Amino acid sequence: MAGGFIGEYEQQDIITTADIRGVLKEFFGGDLHHFVDGFIGNYSGISRCLLLSMMFFGLLGVLSRQIPNLPLFAFEWLLGTSPIWIPILMLVTAWKVWVWYSRGMFFFHKVKPILYEVKMPRDIFRSPRAMENALSTWWSDAGETTPLNRVWQGQVRPWHSLEIASFGGEIHFYIWGWRNWKQSIEAAMYAFYPEVELVEVEDYASKFKFDPKVHEIYATDWRLEPRNDAYPFKTYVDFELDKDPKEEYRVDPLAPVLERMSNLEPFEQMWLQIVITMNKDQRRKKGGSWMESEGRYQGMLKETVEEIRKETTAIDPHNGPDKWKTYARVQLFRYNELIKAIDRNMGKHPFSVGVRGTYITNAATFSSARWTGHKWIWRPFGNPQFANQLRPRRWHTPFDYPWQDYKDIRWNLHARRFFDAYKRRSFFYSPWIFPHNMMSSEMVATLWHPPSAAVTAPGLERIAAKKAEPPSNLPK
Repeated sequence: MAGGFIGEYEQQDIITTADIRGVLKEFFGGDLHHFVDGFIGNYSGISRCLLLSMMFFGLLGVLSRQIPNLPLFAFEWLLGTSPIWIPILMLVTAWKVWVWYSRGMFFFHKVKPILYEVKMPRDIFRSPRAMENALSTWWSDAGETTPLNRVWQGQVRPWHSLEIASFGGEIHFYIWGWRNWKQSIEAAMYAFYPEVELVEVEDYASKFKFDPKVHEIYATDWRLEPRNDAYPFKTYVDFELDKDPKEEYRVDPLAPVLERMSNLEPFEQMWLQIVITMNKDQRRKKGGSWMESEGRYQGMLKETVEEIRKETTAIDPHNGPDKWKTYARVQLFRYNELIKAIDRNMGKHPFSVGVRGTYITNAATFSSARWTGHKWIWRPFGNPQFANQLRPRRWHTPFDYPWQDYKDIRWNLHARRFFDAYKRRSFFYSPWIFPHNMMSSEMVATLWHPPSAAVTAPGLERIAAKKAEPPSNLPK
C-alpha cells in the first residue's frame, strides 16, 4: 500500500499530457504573445526582451546577406525620408518632454505628502460598507478638469494609498495622501469610523534603506486574472458582511491576511500597498457612432453581462450539450452570481487600482515557504473558477530559473526600483507608470478596511479606549 501511494505522489512531479497539450497549443496557435510568454518564458525562462532581441539580430543577419552594404543602404533611406519623420519625431518628443516637465514641477511644488496611521479600538462593529462610503468621497478629478490644468499646469487628479505594514509581527494601518487633502481624509474616516484615531506619523518606507548585503526581499505586484476587470473577486458582500451579522458569526476575508502578517519574526517585515485614484478612462462606444464614447469600466461591465446572458440563452439544436437550455428552468449558480455581482458593481464608483507589496528579512530566514505566504496573501479573496483573483506579477515573481539572473544583479536592481516606486506611491504617473486594474469601491473596501472585533490577530495593535467629542452643552 505504501509503495502504491509513493508511486502516485511521484507521478505528480512528471510532465503530464496537459503540459504537452498546452505547449502544442501555444506553439501552433499562431499567437506570438502566448508563444513568447508561455512556451518560451514559462518553459525556458527566456524573457521577452531577450527572445525578441535574438530574433531581431538573427533576421538582421539574414537580411545583410541578401542586401549588400546593408548599413549604408539603411542610412540612405533614413536620410532620404528624414524630412518626413524628423518633424513628427520632434513634435511627439517635445510633447512628451513638456508633459513630463510640467507634471514634475507640479509634483515638486504642489504635492506635499502626508501619512496617517489609523489607530483602532477593539470594539469596531461596522462592516466594510462604511469604508466603501468613505472611499466615495475620494473619488474626484479635482485639478485636471480642463486641458489648461492637465497640459500647461501639469496637474493630475489626486491619488491615495491604503497600506498595511507589519514590523516583526506588529501590524499598522496607514493612509497616505496629499496634505491639501488632509481635511477630506479626516472627514471621510471620522464620518464613518468616529471611534478611530488618525495620527500623522513619519513615513516608514522612506526611513528604510535597502542593503543587499543585509536584506533579502521578495517584491511583487498583484493584478486581476484570469479574466478582464469586469469580473470581481469575492468581496465583503459575498462573505455576508453587508448584513452586519453578530461578531461571533463574522467571516472577514482580511483576517487570514492579518494573521499571516502577525506571524513574523522580530527581524521580518511585510508591507502591502493599495494605490487608488478616480477612474475616468473612456473608450469608443460599441454600436454607437465613431465619435460617441462611454466610460471604459461601465462599458466593459455592460458588455460582460450581455455576453453571460447570451451564453445562458443561446441554443444550438445541433449541439447536444446545449439541449439542457431548452427545458432548464433554473440557471447555473455561477451565471446568477456573476450577473448579480457585476450588476452591483456597476452602481459603484470605479477606481484605478494598483496593488503591490514586499516581504523583507535576512539571508538566514529567507526561504520559499516564507515568501510564498506573502506571494499568495490575497488568495482568500480569489474566485478563479468563474471570476477573478489577485495574482502575483512583476518584480521578483518572474525569476524561476537560475540563468535568468547572474549574481542577483537583476534581483537587486528590481528591489531598488520597487522601493523607489513604493516610497513615491507612484503607479499612474511618472516616474513610475505600471499596469493596473479597474475596481469598484466595494472591491477596494474589501481589501482595506478597519477590522472589526471579530479579527483577533495577535499583532494587530488597538488602542485601549475610543475617544469622543465633548458634549456641546457644556458651560463655557
